[in-house]
Amino acid sequence: MKQVKVAFLFFLLLAFLSCEKEVEKEKSLSKESKIKVLLKTPNYKKLDNVEKLKFSKKIAKEMKLEVSDTYLIYNNISYLYGKLPKIDSAIVFSKKMLNLPNVLESDELQGKVFFKLGNYFNRINLKDSAYFYYSNSKKYFLKTKDSVYISNALINLAILESDFGSYSSSDSTAVQALKFLKSNNASLKAKVFNCMAINSKKQSLYKEAISYYNKSILISKSKSSKIIYKNNVANVFKEQKKYSKSILILEDLLKDTITHQKTKARIIDNLAHTKWLNDVSSAILKELLLAKSIRITEKDNYGLIASYSHLSEFFNKKDNTKSLFYANEMYKIAKQEKSLQDLLEAIDKIVNFQSPQKSIKYYKESIRLRDSLQEAETKRQYKFAKIKYNYEEEEKQKQKFKTLATENKLVAEQEYSDKKNIFILGILLTSGLLILIYRRKYQYKKRILQESYNTETRIAKKLHDELGNDIFNTLVKVQNPKIETVEIINDLDKIYLQTRAISHENDSIETGADFENYFRELVAGYNSNTSKIILKDLSTLDLNNLKKEKQIVIYRVFNELFVNMKKHSKASIVVLACKKTNHNIEMNYTDNGVGFKENTIIFKNGLKNMETRIKTINGSINFENKPNKGLKVNIHFKN
Repeated sequence: MKQVKVAFLFFLLLAFLSCEKEVEKEKSLSKESKIKVLLKTPNYKKLDNVEKLKFSKKIAKEMKLEVSDTYLIYNNISYLYGKLPKIDSAIVFSKKMLNLPNVLESDELQGKVFFKLGNYFNRINLKDSAYFYYSNSKKYFLKTKDSVYISNALINLAILESDFGSYSSSDSTAVQALKFLKSNNASLKAKVFNCMAINSKKQSLYKEAISYYNKSILISKSKSSKIIYKNNVANVFKEQKKYSKSILILEDLLKDTITHQKTKARIIDNLAHTKWLNDVSSAILKELLLAKSIRITEKDNYGLIASYSHLSEFFNKKDNTKSLFYANEMYKIAKQEKSLQDLLEAIDKIVNFQSPQKSIKYYKESIRLRDSLQEAETKRQYKFAKIKYNYEEEEKQKQKFKTLATENKLVAEQEYSDKKNIFILGILLTSGLLILIYRRKYQYKKRILQESYNTETRIAKKLHDELGNDIFNTLVKVQNPKIETVEIINDLDKIYLQTRAISHENDSIETGADFENYFRELVAGYNSNTSKIILKDLSTLDLNNLKKEKQIVIYRVFNELFVNMKKHSKASIVVLACKKTNHNIEMNYTDNGVGFKENTIIFKNGLKNMETRIKTINGSINFENKPNKGLKVNIHFKN
């Protein structure tokens, strides 16, 4: 019948996944939600856990599932194994979940799976592994800021630390858990205070223990939890030998209906034993036997150990046979549960009623067990310390790498920012340079145009004012028969010289490898019997290798000087001295003419053009004037 149910559900799954539903419903259901819906169907819910497990494993094995569906099925299988209970198998499927891509990408899912593993290892008493997985779950829950899960992980860690005997660490972890708990998490807060009470009790800090237990009782909303906490308070009073207070609490608890039979048996047994401790003549056998009977029915072996211990003590001085019987029963259950501490207690009870010969084997076993217990405790403490140390070191390393990664990222960002700034600065500099070059070219073109305009204006003025007037005067003289032919010839010669000067001043200039000879021809053109021009060291300047624009400027500037000399200075001797030092060229013009009147230089027309031209080649020109003693001009520029 069970096989039929499983087969029916499997085919139901195939039909569910393959059949086409209504378009709107199909769109609204993700593949993940289909698995959820399937696991909530009435037919699935009717199965027991074994059948559910078989069905879920069949889906995982035979169906091609998406990653999210695989997570849901593995999670369900792990849960079912935990319920059966087959904890080892539950752990196997939980670890498989850790390798799923959607889990690896989700802090929330990783935290939940690690927490689940912590629970499973805790259930099989592998507390060191449980501590490791709870610690990892806490790390991921801190990333998701899920206060409930963070506090749950911290509470479990605090309990484990308490079990390992690290009470200070346990209290510290418990306080951290309280910081994450909200006001509505009463049950978790009560659990935290209960842990802190246990820590205080184990350190014999009974007052603090009772205070924490009372806090748990006050805030807890669960009746069953309140019963447990009150029972714990009674045990504290019992250890303080305040039996009357303990008895009052336990009797008050038994007045209410206690549905949880294990808890009921514990309270009955504790009450009876406390009454006996308070008064050995108390009639408590009936209660002790009732508690034992409930524990046998509930298969509560750890509870049975306590019952057999108390019964053995009760019959200790009344019936040695029964006392020995219950001590042996305690020994059997303690050995079965591998509870070394209880086993040693049972052996101590047994040897009180055995002959020395029969007790030898128990003494030997007691010695071995005590050594084993000490060794186990040492290993347990060492293992816990190592796990905690390794975990903390791992966290430190992760934090170190995280910090290093952050620093590298900042360095990379800074380098990127620097490169970006350099790039922007480069663009700005390049743009500025291009603008400057363009501006200089524009200004140069503007100067050329202005010079061309000035030249045209000057030529027009000369043609009109000088050459035009001289031609007109000569024509008048030609028409006058009284004027001698020689005078007319002289006037014509003057007009020729003026025309040649204008031509030299504005004609095209021959540049290049033969420029020096071309410049010498210019000088020769102005050299005459009345005005002698002397050249000194001209060849040292290597004029032929100058740039074209510099050759043109030199030619124009000295043409202006020679024209000025011819027209105004009345100089008889002109000296042009040249000198070259490294990359600097210096040309000094000197004449013995009349100079300028009133010791002033008026930069008009030609003289102003000379200064403008020299500046275009980044040179300088200086005039030194001495009226009636001539003119000196110093020209300086780089080769």
